[in-house]
Amino acid sequence: MREIEFKDGRRSDYWGYGDFYCYSQLSKNKILLPYKSEPPHGNSYHQLVISNKTIRGYIWCGYLLWSKCGKYFTCDWLEGMEGYFNERKVWHTTQIQRATILVSPEELKYKIVLEPKSSDFHKMLKSNDEDSVWDILLNTSETPWEDFC
Repeated sequence: MREIEFKDGRRSDYWGYGDFYCYSQLSKNKILLPYKSEPPHGNSYHQLVISNKTIRGYIWCGYLLWSKCGKYFTCDWLEGMEGYFNERKVWHTTQIQRATILVSPEELKYKIVLEPKSSDFHKMLKSNDEDSVWDILLNTSETPWEDFC
C-alpha cells in the first residue's frame, strides 16, 4: 500500500492503479483506498475505508483535495459499475452514476453532490477557483449527510 503525496499539504498528486492510503489532516486517522477494479480504457476506482467503516459506492483515482480547515476532503465518486453483452457477445462496462463526494473523516460522514457535475468542479479547480468549490460543497443543503457503515 502506497501513501498519497500532497502538494502544499492539501492537494494530492495523481494516484491510482493500486492500494493507497493517506492521513486525516486533523486527527491523523488513516484513510485507506484499496483498489477495487477499473473499466476498460478507464481509471481505477477504490473503496474508501476509515476506522473499518466504508461508504456507499467508490472513489475514482486521480485527485484528493483537503479543505483549508482540514475537516473535509473531496474527490470524484462512483456509485458502481454494471455491464451488458452486445450483439457480438462482447462485454461492455458502464458507470451507474458519477459525482463528487465530500467527506468528513472525523465524523465518519459524507455526502454525494450531483450538481454541479464533477467535471464542472474540475474546471473550477483548474481555474484556481477553489473557494467556490468549497462554498458549493459545504452549502449544499439539499444533499443530506450519510454515515459510514
